[in-house]
Amino acid sequence: MLTKILLPVLALGLTVGFTDESTAKKLNIADGKKTFQTYCITCHGAKGKGDGPVGAALKPKPRNFTDTAFMSKESKERMYKVISEGGAKNGLSVMMASWKKTLKPEQINNVLAYLLTFSEDSTKAIADVMNKEKAK
Repeated sequence: MLTKILLPVLALGLTVGFTDESTAKKLNIADGKKTFQTYCITCHGAKGKGDGPVGAALKPKPRNFTDTAFMSKESKERMYKVISEGGAKNGLSVMMASWKKTLKPEQINNVLAYLLTFSEDSTKAIADVMNKEKAK
């Protein structure tokens, strides 16, 4: 029951965090989850802990999205760029693929919205991301 209440609340909060109004209206956590399960789960794992079957063999390990400290310090733009352009173009692991030729911008935004729900304190991660946006 908590999930039924929490996801709509998170979705509402996430729409505030995405500054482009047309992007905010299109955010869909359920679609983000489907895309994550299709493309990301093998490295990042079902729960976003970086413990997927392929991720277990990678060095460095894939990002752990349940890490509230990390999730709340990274900006939405930075996370978007890493998903879109890949790790190598962003000073991270070359093992993080670029998805901009595979995923549409709205799909990347939906995945990003879904990633924020993994944080142990997703409310804090979302609030921190939103506050970073307001400070700019």
